[in-house]
Amino acid sequence: MNRDPDTSKTTNSRFAFGLEKALAVLVVLTVAALVFERQILQTSLTLDASDGSVAVYDDSVSGGTTESEILDSEAISWRCNLAESKQYSYCGFELIFDPLRRQRGLDLSRYDQIHLWLDYEGPTETIRVYLRNYDPAYSTPGRNDSTKYNQVEFDRKRTEGDGPASFSMKDFFVANWWFQHNRLPPELTHPQFDNIVVLEIQTGLSPVAGEHRFRLSKVELVGQALSSEQWYFAIMATWLVVALGFLSARIWRLKQEVTLKSRRERELVEVNRLLDRRGRSLEDRARKDPLTGAFNREGIEEAIKQGLLAFRRNGEPLSLIFLDVDHFKAVNDNHGHGVGDQILSGLASTVQKHVRGSDGFARWGGEEFVLVCPNTGRAEATNLAEKLRGLLEGEQFGTPVSITVSFGVAMLKDGEGVEQLFHRADEALYLAKQLGRNRVETAE
Repeated sequence: MNRDPDTSKTTNSRFAFGLEKALAVLVVLTVAALVFERQILQTSLTLDASDGSVAVYDDSVSGGTTESEILDSEAISWRCNLAESKQYSYCGFELIFDPLRRQRGLDLSRYDQIHLWLDYEGPTETIRVYLRNYDPAYSTPGRNDSTKYNQVEFDRKRTEGDGPASFSMKDFFVANWWFQHNRLPPELTHPQFDNIVVLEIQTGLSPVAGEHRFRLSKVELVGQALSSEQWYFAIMATWLVVALGFLSARIWRLKQEVTLKSRRERELVEVNRLLDRRGRSLEDRARKDPLTGAFNREGIEEAIKQGLLAFRRNGEPLSLIFLDVDHFKAVNDNHGHGVGDQILSGLASTVQKHVRGSDGFARWGGEEFVLVCPNTGRAEATNLAEKLRGLLEGEQFGTPVSITVSFGVAMLKDGEGVEQLFHRADEALYLAKQLGRNRVETAE
């Protein structure tokens, strides 16, 4: 018995129309999922005194004369009286989520915004917030300062008015003094929020003597129930399942609809390209140092690979310049980490203005930076280092401190690996430090 062609055509048309409607709905849902991602996935967490124990601290532990006290533990209200002192004076407050051991805290990694309902009265200009993370990879039980200090500092004016002081979690960075003290490997130097044991609020960079009063009504964290990567993966997985079903049904029902199938596949490719572009944008942000805007160690990796490839294939020279701020620890100790941060940011800006676009500049750790110079010989790299040294000598970058910088230069040799190149540049930098600083030394 032969099937009626008209009936078969009608059935196929209805089936195709049904598939087209379903695909249209899925496109709309996909666009909505991309455009309204934040609203769909948004989740929040509110913290107050009931979520932990409260405590105050001040510089009296290091010989200071500051006095501080909790006025109302339930309302999270406290005061401190900073005395006139040549030393750095400070006082602060802690909301401790694990009062007994300070080891099991809150996972805040899913949140990307933090809102503080904070009232402040007093003379300070800035207020500092720490989210302190415990991780056995670097934290020691019983050692309070071994928790990672994720820091943000803001103008006191943001506490005025009825609204909260709001920040992105990407505004936080690991405090430089903590990083220098612990000297962690690169993979552990980024901000971390997966086990926050203490929320800390402290007087800021330039403390002023007098009475300081704080009242923290509540803290709200806002984020996504799923990460953007997970959300995009779910969308892509949904599209993949639908595409497979669509193609299988088309092959089974109507082989002659190849043209329509190809059009649908192109639509899917466009969606994947959109997701890939968004993913690359997120990856680019992850490759930059948040304080200086220079590359971090992951970000500089591509410049090193390209320079090494050009050296191996075309014989183009590859040079490396290490630079390190002289006596930087003394700057932090005597003037505070905010001044140190300002100097690092100014240094990075100056260097990036005076190097080529093909050169790769990265913060290597603390006050140390690295400049990867492709197609640059030993003499050219030495001249560039000397030029930068002269530009940076005596610079203050809006701070009361004048700096100098030491440089170590090395050029890649035949048969040498990247690790050896870095080692020789580092030795040259060490020699520059040993010979009096504020100079350029070049490896043989």
